[in-house]
Amino acid sequence: MPTTLPTLTKGARTLGSVSRRGFLVGSAATAAGAVTVSLGARAAGATPMASSQGDVIVLLFLRGGNDGLSMVAPYLMPSYQTLRPTIRVKAPGEFSDPTGKAGLPMLQGGNVADFALSGTFAMHPGMASLYSGAWSAGHLAVVHAVGMPASESDTRSHFDSMRNWETGTASWNSATGFLNRYLGGQGSLTGLPGVGRGRHLQRSLSGPVPAYSVDANGSFSVAGFSSASNNTRSRNALAAWYDAGTGDLLLQTGANTINAIGSLAGIDWNATAYQPQNAATYGWDDTAQQLKEVAQLIRANVGLRCVAIDVGGWDTHEGMGMPEDAGSYYRGQVSRLADALSAFSTDLGAGMDEVTVFTMSEFGRTINENGSGGADHGRGSVMLAMGNKIRGGVYGSFVPTIVDGPEGDLTVMNDFRRPISEILSVRGGASNLSTVFPTYSQESPLGLCLA
Repeated sequence: MPTTLPTLTKGARTLGSVSRRGFLVGSAATAAGAVTVSLGARAAGATPMASSQGDVIVLLFLRGGNDGLSMVAPYLMPSYQTLRPTIRVKAPGEFSDPTGKAGLPMLQGGNVADFALSGTFAMHPGMASLYSGAWSAGHLAVVHAVGMPASESDTRSHFDSMRNWETGTASWNSATGFLNRYLGGQGSLTGLPGVGRGRHLQRSLSGPVPAYSVDANGSFSVAGFSSASNNTRSRNALAAWYDAGTGDLLLQTGANTINAIGSLAGIDWNATAYQPQNAATYGWDDTAQQLKEVAQLIRANVGLRCVAIDVGGWDTHEGMGMPEDAGSYYRGQVSRLADALSAFSTDLGAGMDEVTVFTMSEFGRTINENGSGGADHGRGSVMLAMGNKIRGGVYGSFVPTIVDGPEGDLTVMNDFRRPISEILSVRGGASNLSTVFPTYSQESPLGLCLA
């Protein structure tokens, strides 16, 4: 065993000399269990996953409490118009030229399947790319008035609500994430089954199944003893420390992490090595760049099954701005999200047959607009699901009219676990939903997924 210890680098940051346990703290290792990495090259246009294995599931968590009544607005309801004088989404008839200003009506017809709430909602005008793309193609589903039923938890605490959503239950008896429990029912997994984007692993992926937090795909490595380019010697030294198959949790976790680093390091992340396909163009914001790297990971055939991405900035107590104002805050939020999702879907093309993306947020906002041009913590929000096997439309129940009810909430009409259960079972092949969501009584599918 070498007497001089290597250093770890993540991007430009050097983590310094490490002990066995220090390596696990400073690296992306977050779970135990055997991992075998295989980096067989895929053709650029290859199918992302074998269909028999289930889809790659991509979760975007909109941190802060997304205002579902602005993202997908019941724009024609008179009470909605009255209670939101500034931030409401407006109808086309309110503008001499509604282009880029009015809400985008969500109607059945064309590629969009029949749905009961046709004509009730309009997408925020800042989401034009997603509206003309996945929605018009019939590959975007919406579930409104969604949340955790008050009978289980009615908290408006960011921390508590995020924990409830990511563990899939309000019970403190469940410490692991629902995506990790889903992976635990998927049988033999190889490579990198779970990846959380960022410096800390998302709670939804935490648990005994190997999952790794990755900040930037192209900058994750083990630095050498004498120079940053001498990774082989460092990796060999670490491999001598951490022996797989010994039954020791610490050693196995270290071995898993080294394999994960090797998996990522074996991919050429240079811009010229990965060119988005189908004329897709990604923005330079964090969400777009993370989805671009997820597309690259999918095509690299590293065994990816679940991805969790955090999208911040949704705690809009003030200054949301008018939807028709191209420079308003909330419009910028939804525009970047819509553009990133559209680029990802366009890039993967037919590969979206085996990829399903969905969004969630810990709660919604109040129905009434506050005095600061925003909306406060509420209950019901909205979820989006996108993929070539998603049946486009609006699903679930919605209130007959918007009223300023108790604490200004949009009533939760649809349990958030209902659409997720359908996605994980129909598209992901899950057969352990009672384990994934232990305090939820399974309901019939909404019908948003195609087998």
